[in-house]
Amino acid sequence: MTTTLVAQDQSKGDSPRTLGQQLTAVNRMISVGEFDRAIHLASSLAGSPVARRPAQALLALAQAMSERRESASATLDALGDPAEGDKAEVLLAAGSAWFRLGEIVEAIRFYEAGVQQAPDHPLINARLGACLLGAGRTEVALPYLERAVALMPDAGGAWLNLAVARLETGRPEDALAALDKAADLPDKETDKYNMTRAEVLSRLGRHGEAAQNLRNAAEQGIDGATEALISLLSSQGKHDDAWQTLREALEQSPESPRLLDLAAELAQFRGHFGEADHFLGRALQIAPDNAALWIRRATLAGRRISEESGRQAADRALELTADKPGPLRARALAAHAHVLIEENRHADGEAAYREAIAVMPRCVPALTGLGNLLMQLGRVSEAVALFEEVREIAPLQGWSQLIHARKVPDDPKILEQMAEAAHRPSLEGPVQSHLLFNLASAWERSKDYQKAWTFATEANAAAKDRLDYRPEVHRARIEREIARFSKAFIQSRAGYGDPSHLPVFVLGMPRSGTTLVEQILGSHSQVFGAGELSLVPEFIQKLNAWELKTGTRREYPECIDDMTEVESKRFASKHLAELQAFAPAASRIVDKLPHNFEHIGLIKLLFPNAKILHMKREPRDVAMSNYFTDYAAKFGGMGFAYDLTWIGEQLVDHQRLMDHWHSVFPGEILEVDYDALVEDVEGWAHKIIKHLGLAWEEGVLAFQELDRAVKTASVWQVRQPVYKTSKAKWRHYEKHLAPLEAALAEVPPMPVPMPQGKLRPGLFLEGMDALQSGRLEDAEACFRDLIAARSSHAAAHHFLGASLYQQKKPEEARRMMRRSLELLPRQAQWLENVARVEEALGNREEAARLRQRAGQPGEAVKAPTLSPAI
Repeated sequence: MTTTLVAQDQSKGDSPRTLGQQLTAVNRMISVGEFDRAIHLASSLAGSPVARRPAQALLALAQAMSERRESASATLDALGDPAEGDKAEVLLAAGSAWFRLGEIVEAIRFYEAGVQQAPDHPLINARLGACLLGAGRTEVALPYLERAVALMPDAGGAWLNLAVARLETGRPEDALAALDKAADLPDKETDKYNMTRAEVLSRLGRHGEAAQNLRNAAEQGIDGATEALISLLSSQGKHDDAWQTLREALEQSPESPRLLDLAAELAQFRGHFGEADHFLGRALQIAPDNAALWIRRATLAGRRISEESGRQAADRALELTADKPGPLRARALAAHAHVLIEENRHADGEAAYREAIAVMPRCVPALTGLGNLLMQLGRVSEAVALFEEVREIAPLQGWSQLIHARKVPDDPKILEQMAEAAHRPSLEGPVQSHLLFNLASAWERSKDYQKAWTFATEANAAAKDRLDYRPEVHRARIEREIARFSKAFIQSRAGYGDPSHLPVFVLGMPRSGTTLVEQILGSHSQVFGAGELSLVPEFIQKLNAWELKTGTRREYPECIDDMTEVESKRFASKHLAELQAFAPAASRIVDKLPHNFEHIGLIKLLFPNAKILHMKREPRDVAMSNYFTDYAAKFGGMGFAYDLTWIGEQLVDHQRLMDHWHSVFPGEILEVDYDALVEDVEGWAHKIIKHLGLAWEEGVLAFQELDRAVKTASVWQVRQPVYKTSKAKWRHYEKHLAPLEAALAEVPPMPVPMPQGKLRPGLFLEGMDALQSGRLEDAEACFRDLIAARSSHAAAHHFLGASLYQQKKPEEARRMMRRSLELLPRQAQWLENVARVEEALGNREEAARLRQRAGQPGEAVKAPTLSPAI
């Protein structure tokens, strides 16, 4: 939709005499891009009482179109509201200026006034319809767009907008007719036209034709056709095909910022946030001044992307938009706020959001972000007020936020519109599962449990299709944990870890009450609730990374038997330092990551005195709460929660684990019954505080007033009086729960404990220490013992070779080191080490080949000394 005015007088005279002629001249200057001249003439005319309002409207439009945003805003503020005597052209100019500033709601106000003045004005009808369409008010937009094409049959943009509106109101045949009208008209967005046509054909079941049309357009070099094809394939759920098409396009155009941006977006939908950051990094190398790309990168912070990377991106976005007030600046400030909140700088984040809203009062990302922050901080009424503002700008998004805040629309038509939007194809696929989850929640709040179940089932099915979760893999890992952390194993590690009482772990199945208990604990003056920390899973990842790097062919939990007492104390000390950084003065710091229940063995190995509280809840209530929760997992994450059988299996494994941990650590884990807790909060609060070894404080019972952010799915509940309505919620859905009940009934036997290893812990590190200290025979003995027990240990073979080489046994050294490369072929330093051995044996060509594999130059090293680096 263009925003320039159509000149009413095409005369070429440079010195118009009448006031009308001068206003027409301003209009003409704007239409040909002569903004400075237009601003000068309109400013001079604005002093005339007769011409003040039309001149101000034209002045604002010229300023807006020349990116003088602050001046345009000031001029529009001076113009004020639509006045009774305003002519249609004045209202059109002012509405177009507001639109150019990104203020669609204000633009609609002026266009609506304009259409009242001139019901058959073609541009006003077209622009009002386009704005209403953009605001999500499709039904209201439709008659204006129909009138616009009747008045302007050669306007391709108007026909295209009409096609979109017809499609969104469930009329794909009529949408196709509108697209046929737009096909040969020049003034339309080609990429939007291609994508819309493909979507219409797809909606009509003509999927092959839709894709072929876009492929033809891409081959013809039509701008945006490739991106449209990728989006179409994604919208059909063909994500692998979309990804392959994108990769082929990137091979042809590796430096296309648009393709790289799309690759980042697709990777983010797949849950591959590191990959998304990689593609954005490539795009930014090509377009380093693209503020929108920096904003995208900043908003990845906290999604497994480092805070430092997010902060740098946000700073760069702020720098690039410093002199560009308007939507981009507001979005940059919102991204900056997002990063600050990820750093737990909530006050600074709130200030940044408010600054963004001051720049652009209708900035949806800022309004939504601030609303979510206020929800986390317990300022629910303020948050709801912001979501209601969002509802006026973007109704579906606003209602989605309000439903999360437990505000359900009274008008069922709104829920019907949400259902239509949920079934609108997008990059996510044929349906948008997050909207379906919102609908399930809304109908449940309205006590229509059948509709709630229907939408929840569809939402879970849509999300499940994109998951790589495998329940059999999860069960196998759980059984390995049980087998590894036997009572005998823990007893054999007496003295391991740190005796600190600082760490507290609140754990259990997700949606079992962990957030409520953390809130109670955090209300004690000596306790700090740190939220869901990833410290334990990250430590496990580091253990696995080490095993991968050394080529042991082992992983956690089996590899834990190699941890020495010294290492356990070092790891525990580092963990404690990370905890203390949250609250240096606290006596207890709470990590409430629910799934830490899988790792109690490791936790007690590192912290034998750590206090653990396990949440119990009626399994079927846990199941329903998870089934109705949108974890936004999409292609990963809480995979079990999207299938009733999987949830049942997870619940069974959870109970098997807890039975095991109680047998290994009898009396050391406090069982907190959620249903009993909500009936007797005070009694249970006393038990919980006593378990931590702390004196009782009356302030603990005022836990709902605790000034801290809550970022979990329980954000709303902890801000309310303790409620009991979720008890026995499963009974509303009892007739649907056969798969869950069947899974709950099947309890596999407990696995056999792993035998105690014959090797002493830390044997590899002992060998490395001997090698680096020149105790070559001791090193050789360590590595040989290790290989005898674990024949596929790549690093043991390699450094046995290193010790043999230094003992003047090059032939045997080469054999061992060659074996290490067979087991782990991509270690560059190892390739260099073998190259030096080959060189010492006179095999210079082989040494050069090995260095080429390692990406190193082929010059010989005269006095080879092998590096112990791994």
